[in-house]
Amino acid sequence: MTGLLEIRESLKTFYARNEIYLNPCVKFMIALISLIVVNGSMGYMTLLKNPVVVLVIALMCSFMPKNFIVIVAAFWVLLHSYSLAMECAVVVAAVFVIMFLLYFRYTPKHTMVVLLTPLMFAVKIPYAMPVVLGLLGTPLAGASLSCGVVVYYIIKLMSDNVTVFSAMDAESGSQKFRIMLDGILDNKGMFVTLIVFLLTLILVYTIRRMSIDNAWTVAIIAGLTTNAVLLLVCEFVLELQFSVIAIALGTFISFGICILVQFLEFNVDYTRTEIVQFEDDEYYYYVKAVPKNIIAAPEKKVKRINKQHKKVPAKQEKQVTTIKTSHGVSRTTVKQDQNKKNRTKQD
Repeated sequence: MTGLLEIRESLKTFYARNEIYLNPCVKFMIALISLIVVNGSMGYMTLLKNPVVVLVIALMCSFMPKNFIVIVAAFWVLLHSYSLAMECAVVVAAVFVIMFLLYFRYTPKHTMVVLLTPLMFAVKIPYAMPVVLGLLGTPLAGASLSCGVVVYYIIKLMSDNVTVFSAMDAESGSQKFRIMLDGILDNKGMFVTLIVFLLTLILVYTIRRMSIDNAWTVAIIAGLTTNAVLLLVCEFVLELQFSVIAIALGTFISFGICILVQFLEFNVDYTRTEIVQFEDDEYYYYVKAVPKNIIAAPEKKVKRINKQHKKVPAKQEKQVTTIKTSHGVSRTTVKQDQNKKNRTKQD
């Protein structure tokens, strides 16, 4: 456990130091994945499927505010819808306008929820979204969650009826409108998913704010269980096209994601819980204090081992001798005198 806490603190420190570089990279990746998923699900306009265009738009989104990514993704869906049928684009545009008014009015800060919800649907684990929002946000985050669910089902509706729209001629505009409107208004699966996700979000938010031990863990288990049970009940009662295996497997994977979120955001030690009581002039206070599991990241100690170098003997100082001659004073060194003596012996 200590090792995991050290890793968590190291990750937080790394992010704090490199936030200015990591945030653009995260926005780039989310924008890139969103555009790729839309192209894979729809892909009716050839120009938008060009990898160069996708990379350039995603790179541009990395330097823009987060809400800009939502606008670009919505515009991407509209262009593909228009390429399929103009009537589809009109209906999608009207729905997007209503959603954006709801989104910018209540939860403009939950940009990633609108983008991540369709992506989680694409990988078959959307059940983590309402639980994570209940842990980290408030019930108002349900507006962004609802927008993400509606976007996914609209894309799925057009993908399921591609052959129908392609077979109709330009004079069948009213029929195309009817297919789109009926597909949205009569989509029981979409409305059931919306209601179940919102109920799960509220339940998780309520439990995690309770003054009970392991509140977050209880909220995660209760939220995922309630979500799965309600979806399965609606599947059998309303005869929806939900996959029991997909719900079970997605719930299991979502549990792991939620536990990871809890570890990163709310890791406390209930064994050291304290009940504190104090008062002021107007109130008595009864406070339950639960300490966090915080451990400082170990500091790296660098030990330098230098090789021992042999001491180089200092140069011998030259001894100077003074010899008086008839022409004046001349100076010779000891080495010069020694050379003269050697020459004399040789002679």
